[in-house]
Amino acid sequence: MKQLRGLALLCAAIASLMLTAEPLRAEAILEAVQGSPDAIGENFAIGQRVYKQTCAGCHDSGLSRAPQPPVLSNMKPQTIYRAITEGAMKPMAASLTDKERVAVAEFLSHRKLTDAGSTGPTHMCNARHAAFDRKAPPTHAGWGYDLANSHAVSAKAAGFTRADLGKFKLKWAYGFADASRARSQPSLAGGAIFTGSHNGDVLALDRATGCERWRYQARAEVRTSVLVESWTSGDSSAEPLAFFGDLAGTVYAVKAFTGEKVWTTRADSHNAAVITATPALHNGVLYVTVSSLEESSAVDPSYVCCTFRGSVVALDAKTGKEIWRTYTVGEPQKLKDEDGRDTYGPSGVAVWNTPAIDPGRDLLYVATGDNYSQPATELSDAVLALDMKTGRIVWSHQATEGDAWNVGCFVSGANCPDDAGPDFDFGSGVILVKSSTGRDLVLAGQKSGVAYAFDADTGEQVWKRRVGRGGLAGGILFGMAAQNGTLYAPVSDYGESEDSSWPASPGLYAIDIDSGELAWSAPMANTCRADQKACIPGISSPPTATPEFVIAGSDDGRLRAYAADTGEVILNIDLAREWETMNGVDASGGSMSGGAAPIVDGGQIIVASGYGQAIKMPGNVLLVFEKE
Repeated sequence: MKQLRGLALLCAAIASLMLTAEPLRAEAILEAVQGSPDAIGENFAIGQRVYKQTCAGCHDSGLSRAPQPPVLSNMKPQTIYRAITEGAMKPMAASLTDKERVAVAEFLSHRKLTDAGSTGPTHMCNARHAAFDRKAPPTHAGWGYDLANSHAVSAKAAGFTRADLGKFKLKWAYGFADASRARSQPSLAGGAIFTGSHNGDVLALDRATGCERWRYQARAEVRTSVLVESWTSGDSSAEPLAFFGDLAGTVYAVKAFTGEKVWTTRADSHNAAVITATPALHNGVLYVTVSSLEESSAVDPSYVCCTFRGSVVALDAKTGKEIWRTYTVGEPQKLKDEDGRDTYGPSGVAVWNTPAIDPGRDLLYVATGDNYSQPATELSDAVLALDMKTGRIVWSHQATEGDAWNVGCFVSGANCPDDAGPDFDFGSGVILVKSSTGRDLVLAGQKSGVAYAFDADTGEQVWKRRVGRGGLAGGILFGMAAQNGTLYAPVSDYGESEDSSWPASPGLYAIDIDSGELAWSAPMANTCRADQKACIPGISSPPTATPEFVIAGSDDGRLRAYAADTGEVILNIDLAREWETMNGVDASGGSMSGGAAPIVDGGQIIVASGYGQAIKMPGNVLLVFEKE
């Protein structure tokens, strides 16, 4: 029997426009995928008509390479407009009037096209602040701060102690134009802060002032960090590259000091493929994980579900040429469901987290999501070890069997798999650590609310510890941190769950790495104000750990620091408010979710604030706090 889930939450994969925490209606979910008339006025009806008549034949087909609506919704209206006026789609749109072209661009992007040539206001640096400091190579090796994905920094690198936490003030704020979320974790190099944005702009901002050193426009939203290639301090000839991916499935390499494009490549030919996780870089090879939005496309009962296959791809960092590709699921086959409808399977098993790199074993570790359609397969909801040279899967450990699920289970059920699973993806990047006995462990956190430790050589489960109730949008979502023998696991736990035996447990949990025993817990009460819509308690983004404290952004829009030894809250700042920005853009903070952890470095705390999806508060600001 197909399971029709309760409508109390929205899957984070949907490009949600909902800003209230009311129970969701079926039409609200469809609106989140298809767009709302309120956002663009009369052009909604015009754009909808044009899309159905001119575009849907290719873009609504799961078998075409044309980007699907959930992917298009993450593009700028300017990008879509250019594609149909002067780009690849110009012949297909030749019969349209300019008004119709504008309308369909707005309908698909859910945003107004105020100026087809505009990329938002600029605030460029003067000569004094435009130069990159060649004596300041990247502070981190990547998204996880190191190759092991620890999200940990030393006391020296942090530049301040626990006692200093009450001495911080805002240095500057930068507002992202035409944006309602800020999900790109900032990265630091050359005296600059690199970041992506909802509107597709990738920026190098002067760390001292926030002015723009350069700006690059990607095809679609950039949720990844900007991974900056390291260089030898003081090397005057260094030409490091910066890497990132977008929600159109494109991977980019640009010159880190100028923003000039070096290469771009589509990570996957599927029309719903996206890049949500920051790639990892090691020895000239860029390791890219590929996810998709096809799980959301299945909400349409007429959509033939599903054909996407998750993968890990190794690219030559200098050229973008593919070295190897490993799929996480076999080739989908044409099948019939119980009602005689065409369907495809197996599918899914997306990889939406950054690999952890193990140079000693020549392995990389990733974790996977669920199947989108049946049959469910052995690599879904699993942790994998891959040979870095060939992509061969050395070992795998599946945490949840039989998990086939898609967003169709929310609404009509037409594409919902028989005996649908619980949607217990691994979204959190795994962490490679060493126990006190010298044993290397791979730590993983799952949407089930369970943290695991696996032997790095064999994949054998060493321990598991449940810290949350889990659920479709609950449990451990986007990342953890580990330092000094302790794993710090954040828990969201918002929404419905089939498991009533465990209470919702939003908060932060410290787990002993050797034993898996709970060291301390810091449950989070609901402190949302009555006037705050889309405000919920919980932590779904990765924290940053120092030897003395752990700092985390929360779903309720607050930045908190916890004592590393006890879990006591020692800093609590409300970021969900309006901020005066140095570039003059109206900006506010919101929920902190997705893969963006607070950056702690050199006496500063740097935070991207705003999520605007899955019943979490929107925002469009980058905040830099500095110790007084």
